[in-house]
Amino acid sequence: MRVCHYVAVVMLCGVAAVAQGPAGPDWTPRLMSADEAAEGFFPLFNGADLDGWRISGSNKNAFTAKDEMLVVTGEGGGGWLFTTRMYENFVLRYEYRLTEAGGNSGVAIRATAAGNPAFTGMEIQILTPEEEPRLGSSGALYASVKPAVAADRPAGQWNVVEVLCDGRRIRTVMNGEGLYDVDVNTYESPDKEHTPLKDRAKIGYIALQDYGDYAEFRKVRLKPLPGGEDWRPLFNGKDLDGWRVIGESKWVVDEGGILRVDNSGMTGRSALRTVEEFADFELRLSIKPHHHANSGVFFRCRGDDPWPRTYEAQVDNHDPKQFTGAIWDQVPANELRAMDDCWLQMRVVARGPSIQVAVNGKTVVDYLSSKHRHCRRGWICLQGHDANSVVEFKDVEIKVIE
Repeated sequence: MRVCHYVAVVMLCGVAAVAQGPAGPDWTPRLMSADEAAEGFFPLFNGADLDGWRISGSNKNAFTAKDEMLVVTGEGGGGWLFTTRMYENFVLRYEYRLTEAGGNSGVAIRATAAGNPAFTGMEIQILTPEEEPRLGSSGALYASVKPAVAADRPAGQWNVVEVLCDGRRIRTVMNGEGLYDVDVNTYESPDKEHTPLKDRAKIGYIALQDYGDYAEFRKVRLKPLPGGEDWRPLFNGKDLDGWRVIGESKWVVDEGGILRVDNSGMTGRSALRTVEEFADFELRLSIKPHHHANSGVFFRCRGDDPWPRTYEAQVDNHDPKQFTGAIWDQVPANELRAMDDCWLQMRVVARGPSIQVAVNGKTVVDYLSSKHRHCRRGWICLQGHDANSVVEFKDVEIKVIE
């Protein structure tokens, strides 16, 4: 096997990597339930500060973190609080509360940085409770879709909201009551002043509105969904078409369309390799490492070794230095954002010598490597690591960068 020797130039996002032990991030039950974590949700708000968000308005005190709540202070001038990452298809869950005096706010989905997020994307309205639902009531898809029922609770009480945003389908549930479930391509909106729903952004930011009133949010969490513009599946959910098994591991597709690696009979290195080669791309996939499992996602692979010395995005929540998200033996991840027995989403962007890895919605590796001159393109490989490691994969998708 040819070994690519390299010198990495590191541009890590945030603080230096710190060993964080086997427990993983402290998300449950503060920021979500254990069941949600197992399902693949991750927090957009960490309960402590506004990391992962940016304020669009001039008043940077219009939003703050307090007592594990994300607070709209009511000072005004904050505009919108945007996530720093865009999302396309997802399930968004959050809780909000207005004071006894009531108020006005909103949550925008697929929002753009320019223009009014309520109309470039879509806004789920937050307002003082009303008896009869209308286009501006709480839970409404603002100015476009009226809630079926007035489901919001009196001011001073917490409201629980779930928004499904999947392709052209938008569904909102509040406090267990379905408000609407619409296809924006066919829905006839009464709003004729703004861009039709079908022509609005298909990908964008999550954003919270400062309307000059006090409001509180907590447990803001999201689960990404597959699909979207220019994405294509590498794994079809049925069989290993488009892949080649290297080594002794058994790769099984379960009835639910889950790809599982059975390493119990392996005595040497093993991997599942794509037939197709890729150079520059964005790769995303969901991974579930079982108890103390070790695996990895190799890319730009060359040669006959199942574990080539090119690039490996690590999957291991127990390595004290090279935990999940690290580029193994090259760059550590700056934060552990995964837990055993829980689905995680990994996103790898390879653009020339620039390599980025995000885990559960946050970039944990961002670096340049002179290794690129030796390893410009190659296969993508899923690692079968050892006889005791059980790992599952799903929603393996790629977007080629031209």
